[in-house]
Amino acid sequence: MSSRSRSVRTLLCGLALVTVAVAACGGSTGSSATSGQKVKLVFFNARAADPVEQALAKEYMRLHPNVTIEYLATTAMPGPSDTDAIANLIFNIQAKTVVDVAKVEISRTPLDLMASKSIQDLAKINGDAVNTQLKSLLNTNYVAFDKGVWALPYEYDPFGYVYNNSMFKEAGVSPPKTWADMSNVNKALEQKFPSTWSICHPLNNLSKIQPYVWGAGGTYWDRDVLPTRADFQNPGIVAAYQFAQTWAQNNWMNTSDINTSTSIQWMVSRKCAAMDFSAILAATLKINDPSQDWRVAQFPVKDASAKAANFAGGSALVIPSTSKYPKAALDFILWLTSKEGQDLKYAVNPSLGLAKTDVFNEAVPANKDTNKQLSSNADWKQALATSSVPTRASGVSPIYSTAYQQLADMQQRILLKKTNVTQELATTQQSVQALIDQSKQKNPELYQGR
Repeated sequence: MSSRSRSVRTLLCGLALVTVAVAACGGSTGSSATSGQKVKLVFFNARAADPVEQALAKEYMRLHPNVTIEYLATTAMPGPSDTDAIANLIFNIQAKTVVDVAKVEISRTPLDLMASKSIQDLAKINGDAVNTQLKSLLNTNYVAFDKGVWALPYEYDPFGYVYNNSMFKEAGVSPPKTWADMSNVNKALEQKFPSTWSICHPLNNLSKIQPYVWGAGGTYWDRDVLPTRADFQNPGIVAAYQFAQTWAQNNWMNTSDINTSTSIQWMVSRKCAAMDFSAILAATLKINDPSQDWRVAQFPVKDASAKAANFAGGSALVIPSTSKYPKAALDFILWLTSKEGQDLKYAVNPSLGLAKTDVFNEAVPANKDTNKQLSSNADWKQALATSSVPTRASGVSPIYSTAYQQLADMQQRILLKKTNVTQELATTQQSVQALIDQSKQKNPELYQGR
C-alpha cells in the first residue's frame, strides 16, 4: 500500500470533533433552515480559521434555532497538503461518512470531488438562488463547469508581490512593473542589503510562477478549465522560467523553501525584501511588525506591452453526496457567502468579537460587496491591492493535483539545480500530457465537445 493510501484509509481519524451544540435532530432530506423542522448539519473545515468558522456556526444557530451544527476541524494547522486533504475527503465520502457542508481548497478540489461523484450540483438544489449568488462572488471560474455549479467561493486569496517599502525607500527603488525593472530593483537591494534576498519565491510551487508566465503572454494549457493539451514550450512560459532562474543564478533569491511561518519570519527579520506570496501576508506582517511599511504590488510583467493576469486561490464550500439535508446545507452556504455572513466573517460587523489575528488568517472576502467595502480600510488596503487584477483558472481537471506537483518539482530543479529550462519543460509536458490522455479516457463525459 502506498503512503498516500495509508494516509487516507481512516474515517475522519485525522480530524478533531468539535460539537458546537447538541440537540435532537430529525427531519427529511428536503428540510431547509427555514422549514421549521429540526435539522442537524455536519460542517467539516478542511482548511483554516477554526475560531472564525465556529463563531459563524454559533451565530447561524442563534438565527435559526431549528438548526444544530456539528463542527469538524482538522487536528493541526497548516495540516496535510491540499492533495492529501482531497484524497481524505473523497475516501470518507465514499465510505458514507455524513458531511453536509465542507470548506475546501478552491482551485483543485471542486472538480476532483465532482469527478469522483463526491459532491452535489448546487444548481440542482436551488438553481435560482445559486446562480444569483454566483454573480456576487469572486473566483467563480473554479466552481461552475460541466453545466453545473459544484461549490460557492468563500475565501478569496489573490497573490501579489509583497514588499517592505521601508527597505525599498532606503535602497531608493520602487516596486517593479516590468522584468527589466525587477532586475534593476534586485541589484539595488542586493547592493544596499547584501545579507538580504532581494526576492523570495516558493520553490516547490506552481501557483506563484503562473502570473509571470501569463504576464509574458504564455500559458500552460489549451484551455483554463478541463484542458485537452499541455503546452509547456511556448515562448512565454520558457521566458518566465528562464527569468526566474536568473534570480537564482545571481543569488538574489532564497535557497530553501517558504511556508506560512517562514514567510512572516523572513520578511520581519529582513531576510527577504520582497516575496511572491498571498497578498494577505501584508496584513499579517503589519500585525507582527507595524514599524515597517508593508505593501503589495501586482506581479511584474515581461514588458510594458504585456497584460497582467493573477492567480487567486482560496476556499470554497461544497455539499458532499452524503449530506442528509442538502437544502438546509445550501441555506447555510448561501448565508456564509452573503454580504451578511461575510461582513461577520471579516469583522466589518464586529458583533462576533473575533480576534484580529483570526480574521487575518483566512485570505480576503469572496463576496464582492464586502471585498469592496474593506478596500478603504487601512488594515485591509494592501491585502486587497491585487483583488482587481484579472485572474485565470489554472488548467483544473481531475489530474490537476498530480500535474501541479510535477510542475512544482520541475520548478524546484530549475531554481536549485539550475537545470536546462527547455529540456525540463519538454519532459514535464510529455508526462503531464499522458495524464490528460488518461483522464480523457477515464472521464469521457467531462470532455465531450472538447
